[in-house]
Amino acid sequence: MKIKKLVALLSAFSMALATAGCAGSDSSSVAENNSSDVSSVTDNSSSEAPKEPIVETVGDLDYSPYIPESGVPEEFSFLVEAEQCIYNGEATVGAETTMGEFSGSGYVTNTSRKDPVTFKFITEHSGRYDVIIKAARGDNAAAGRIEFGEDGASGTFNIPEENKFCECIVKNLYIEAGEHDVVVTDYTKGFSIDSIEIVAATGVDLSIYDVSHKLSNPNANETTQRLYNFLVDIYGKYTLTGQYSDSNAFPLGTDMIYDQHRTFRQIEKECGDLPAILGLDLIAYSTSRMEFGSSEGDGEMYLTSAKAWDKAGGIVTICWHWNAPSKFLIGSEEYPWFRGFYTEATQGLDLEKILSDKNGEDYQLLINDIDRIAVELQKLEDADIPVLWRPLHEAGGDPKWNNNWFWWGASGAKPYIELWQIMYDRLTNHWGLDNLIWVWNGQNTAWYPGDEYCDMISFDIYADAYDYSSQEDIFEYIRKSTDTNKIVALSENGVVFDVDSAFDEGARWSWFAVWSGEYSLDGAFLSELYTEKEQWIKSYQSERALTLNELPDWRCYPLAYED
Repeated sequence: MKIKKLVALLSAFSMALATAGCAGSDSSSVAENNSSDVSSVTDNSSSEAPKEPIVETVGDLDYSPYIPESGVPEEFSFLVEAEQCIYNGEATVGAETTMGEFSGSGYVTNTSRKDPVTFKFITEHSGRYDVIIKAARGDNAAAGRIEFGEDGASGTFNIPEENKFCECIVKNLYIEAGEHDVVVTDYTKGFSIDSIEIVAATGVDLSIYDVSHKLSNPNANETTQRLYNFLVDIYGKYTLTGQYSDSNAFPLGTDMIYDQHRTFRQIEKECGDLPAILGLDLIAYSTSRMEFGSSEGDGEMYLTSAKAWDKAGGIVTICWHWNAPSKFLIGSEEYPWFRGFYTEATQGLDLEKILSDKNGEDYQLLINDIDRIAVELQKLEDADIPVLWRPLHEAGGDPKWNNNWFWWGASGAKPYIELWQIMYDRLTNHWGLDNLIWVWNGQNTAWYPGDEYCDMISFDIYADAYDYSSQEDIFEYIRKSTDTNKIVALSENGVVFDVDSAFDEGARWSWFAVWSGEYSLDGAFLSELYTEKEQWIKSYQSERALTLNELPDWRCYPLAYED
């Protein structure tokens, strides 16, 4: 049993049955309001019952910095030239290049998963190492992976610059003493390897986890600020576990609705507790889906789910698969209306052109959709539920492939950024929604909308099955979207990464949220298509992971802060 569990004061069940406690919120305040009239968003005139005084507490967590030990002598260094390694198939040695200087007598090019570079590494020291891969790519994006044996340490890396050899560092890998068959492979078949150097780890830079407590919205309500203060204070010390529900499909009619939801029931049964974060989607409230008679929103399942999860002491994150307005839907058998959030299912949707005419009909269609979503977000604010709000997600697609699969990213970075800023202004300033913690999930550093328009940065990663690596290279890449330290989260993942390794390697994601369906459930059991059950359990029971039952009462978390 985890140490943190020994000090937990309440079970998830008792938390659910309890009253709203120190926060004094009334989670039934929206139950009768099912109106879709946008004008209802600004109606905050209803009287509220007096709230009980809040007794502030940080709970029983250890908030001290987590510093792993290296175990490797500082002077340790091992260097191998790529041309001295083993390579086969299409992988060949080159000796002439326009990509700048290389060491040794050459370099290896045309590597692939089928034709990797391999070598042996022997060390007497079990501990943390940094691996420096000197590599080059052309104009194409390129990513690679290094593995120390089938069951050993592994990590991924991206090559940041074009047409020149540069150093790509995989940090803080824990490597056991002994002999290792090391494999360096190319995800994209498009780069060259000059050399691989293995040195003692330089350690984790804790300064990147020093984040301001100030939200982008200065009018954020107290409950939202308390939650954010908690998230800031645990950043770099713990990772919150999270799980998306299946189309918000919790059964209705019970306070603890997750008790009857198979995915969450199996997580609790197999891993020992429920996730700290519940993921929901407002897809059903896109205007076009409602026009086509989508039944996903019947009974406001997302609202019932959010209220119950909040009552249990959990945290809610919401995304929005924004179905394009009906005018832009292809609506064919191949591209049906309900896939209208995908670029390929739309036609004539030139976002840059639409945004250039603020008086145009098409611009108003987008504003109408945003206003419709404001209605639903207002219901959550009325229930005093803060939301990790993640709209316009995955806009940049995957930077390795430069593919923008959602329509809001199909016109490029500039109109996307403008749309983000318009949405932020509309929801925050026009409608006065003060319960949103804005999570930017653009997937590309060039698409960052600005510090004043978001509170968190996140990335969605669907790694290969059983790839439990920390994805440290992506963590480093996306956190550098701004020079300002921001909380960085893994807002969607298909594989449950190794939390312990992530902390030791310096990729301390604030939270993760496993996507639903095959990534989470296989029949009546936890899915092992991407994550083995042992890894589910290991990550959930890590001392660095927080589950629902281990959360302090964040509604009582101190409101005042010093930055």
